[in-house]
Amino acid sequence: MKVQLTNELQKLADDFLKMKSDAGNFFAKLNDAKFNKRPANNGWSIAECIDHLIVTGDDYCNKFEEALKIAADKGLRKTDDYRYSWFGSRFISFVEPPVRFKIKSPKKWRPDSAINRQKASAAYIQLQDRWVDLINRSVGWDITKVKLPSPASNVIKFTAFEILAVNAAHQHRHFLQAKKVFEEIK
Repeated sequence: MKVQLTNELQKLADDFLKMKSDAGNFFAKLNDAKFNKRPANNGWSIAECIDHLIVTGDDYCNKFEEALKIAADKGLRKTDDYRYSWFGSRFISFVEPPVRFKIKSPKKWRPDSAINRQKASAAYIQLQDRWVDLINRSVGWDITKVKLPSPASNVIKFTAFEILAVNAAHQHRHFLQAKKVFEEIK
């Protein structure tokens, strides 16, 4: 049975599905050497960008699942449109490209240096499917009423709805970074 998503959730689901499609096309152009080669500026390789997205995405998916459980336990049914908080909107725009400035990734989210291309490619594509599944499972729940700390810092808190958008923006940022590395190392 196909679930009926709100416009806001459909846009995010479409975004994750597009990232899945784009990733499949992008990964097909790569061999192991290019995947793990660092650019001349010694920034992250394509592999490191993708590994970072997998690790952060997994942590945020777990947070989102926790939020769905809280919404169900509290019976928080959706009654209004989904909206971002002021802070959520600002954070999403901060993470979304174009990158205005860089910040160091928390240690637990720093990527490995040698990454298996096939495993990372499969894991990244599976992550997109996991996000879409979580979006489908959120139908009917008011995911703007559940606020949880970021896995990066207990000081930063997002609604479950904002978690979706933060991760979509974060993926755009680092996938674009990976594409720039590909152009540089050709």
